[in-house]
Amino acid sequence: MASSKVTSLAGNFGRLWRRGNETLRNRRIFSVKGKGATNYLQALVTCDLTSPPIPPKEELEPDPAVPQQQQEEEEHPMVEFSEKLRSTCFLDNKGRILTDSLLWKIDDTEYLIDIPDNDSADQLMGHLKQFILRRSKVKVVDKSDEISAHVVFGTMNAAASPQGFLAGMDPRHPSLGMRVLSLDAEKAKQFEDSMSSNFPNAPGNYQLVRKLAGVAEGTELLGKVAGESNQEFLNAVSFAKGCYLGQELTARVQYTGAIRKRILPLFLTDLNMEIPRPWLMASQVQLGKTPEGVEVGSASASMLPRLPRLSAAAAGGVVGIMSGDMVQEQTPETEELRKQSEALFQEVQNYKKGDKIYDVKDGKTIGQIVAGAEEGTNVLLAQMRLDRAGLLGDGVWSHTNKIRIGDHDNQLRYLPYLPLWWPVIDRKSGKAATEDF
Repeated sequence: MASSKVTSLAGNFGRLWRRGNETLRNRRIFSVKGKGATNYLQALVTCDLTSPPIPPKEELEPDPAVPQQQQEEEEHPMVEFSEKLRSTCFLDNKGRILTDSLLWKIDDTEYLIDIPDNDSADQLMGHLKQFILRRSKVKVVDKSDEISAHVVFGTMNAAASPQGFLAGMDPRHPSLGMRVLSLDAEKAKQFEDSMSSNFPNAPGNYQLVRKLAGVAEGTELLGKVAGESNQEFLNAVSFAKGCYLGQELTARVQYTGAIRKRILPLFLTDLNMEIPRPWLMASQVQLGKTPEGVEVGSASASMLPRLPRLSAAAAGGVVGIMSGDMVQEQTPETEELRKQSEALFQEVQNYKKGDKIYDVKDGKTIGQIVAGAEEGTNVLLAQMRLDRAGLLGDGVWSHTNKIRIGDHDNQLRYLPYLPLWWPVIDRKSGKAATEDF
């Protein structure tokens, strides 16, 4: 079933993850079908089903994962985003997130809801059934036993999916891969067989990639406000549509006051680990100084970001460097580095969703973990105070920071970074800066 296209962009979306595919075993698929399906969902989702989805913004700055000469020589691929696939959230009646999801439109009478995990799906099913009127012809059915969800990495070509499949680039950002639904069990087996030669099976990659890309999902978002969870940056929220459940809080956060916390990806390091140069430069920038090696008063000095901007691939490279896996020569010093890194990575596994992050200097809570690190990495997702990342007001992030997490006594450092899909942040409001800001 070929998907129609909403737009095509010759976009720079950062270096993609290496080629691979994965069947997402923890996803659930609901069908919403009936004559009033569009009107029914329009009143429950944060996106606007009456307008084409907004595609992700291409990256304007160089990707640090790609050498400058290579970037100058490469042509950006044409990326097609399908109007049949969009991101959205479901909110409760207080405006708090129940779950995010990917929404596939079959036609005006049928949609498929692709939900991140079982706990979110069970809660959402009960939520959806509450709003089905007795005389309504809309039916909500769990089709997870029939329909399978997949992701393909290392390509931006999602055009012309064969019969029995739906395919589209992830509408949040292409670094999250191409999304595929196989519409029955036979097609699911066919998908895995057809992918094996060019896109080998890579189980577990999706959870790693999305965390490196700074994207929280499912129960990680439960009870949070859309604006404090970056959902407007991920094209999941429309501020132009009419009324829907939970709209009041979502609109109030966007149009009044400042957003003071957001979900950010963080590297955790111990106090003895060398700080990578991008964070040393960011710390200097935040202190109003010109980093070493940058000409004072130059155009490049004025454009330096307050935090490093990293693609998922670049962030993965940083993990490799910190782990010592990229060290070629084996010496007593490199062996000591590897042991130090292994101890750190094991320690990071102790920090779980819900653990608070405390600044050792003043004892204040500066964030809370929303998604722990994948095994063998030191990257997690946390909802952080923006001033403690140097992104709001006069707040400054320092590379000499010291934190404690939860009930643990060990002191660590946190190195925040900005995913490529983030816009420039207005330091007065914590929201996306306008073009004339």
